[in-house]
Amino acid sequence: MADVYSALTHRMDYLVARQGVVAGNIANADTPQYRAKDLTFAPQAKAGQGGFGMAVTSARHMAAGGAGGAGATGKTTEETRFMQHNGNSVRLDMEMVKMNQTQLDYRLMAQLYSKQVALQQLALGRAGR
Repeated sequence: MADVYSALTHRMDYLVARQGVVAGNIANADTPQYRAKDLTFAPQAKAGQGGFGMAVTSARHMAAGGAGGAGATGKTTEETRFMQHNGNSVRLDMEMVKMNQTQLDYRLMAQLYSKQVALQQLALGRAGR
């Protein structure tokens, strides 16, 4: 059972971190030379391994820590396929789709977590109390 909770928690941590990355993209939609970023999910490599930090894409970047860093999972990538005249690669329509999908995925994980708790309560004979 701990593995189920660990997997759900790990996925939820990733979704929170991704939401922060997408929000940063939206906030920088008009910033010249800004490259849109995305966070890709990477399942835990070893059992018992804690959260992952965000990958540093340049030697000049500071290591992630604090908000979203401890629970972030995966690798940060830059999106450069779509480029505006000012060098900005943020597509607001795509960022809104990512934000919506992330919210839906998070809601699903929260429901799965709740169902798992209810299942355990049922198994222990404490359902509906």
